[in-house]
Amino acid sequence: METVTLVDLAPILGIVLGSMLAFTTAIMRYQHVDSTKTRDLVYELIETSSRENRELIEKVHLELSSGLGEVRGGLGEVRERLARIEGYLERWPKPPPHDGAAEAA
Repeated sequence: METVTLVDLAPILGIVLGSMLAFTTAIMRYQHVDSTKTRDLVYELIETSSRENRELIEKVHLELSSGLGEVRGGLGEVRERLARIEGYLERWPKPPPHDGAAEAA
């Protein structure tokens, strides 16, 4: 059997280790770029959703404010109608007062 020396294995080891180092570097670079893109995308989505949420909140606030104005107007009309009804009922002849003897019997 022939013995293999380190000098004979050096080119093979160099190729294997060099390939591993190149692959590791390429994977690390790809992962860095990908995480940077992901971070930017997440930030953009957060900004977009925050802006949309603010717009929706303002829209709902305006709708509720206008609806509240309508309710207030309707409530004023109901108060006026109730006052007219109460005034109309006051005109009816009042029933005779109850005397205590009739209630005791």
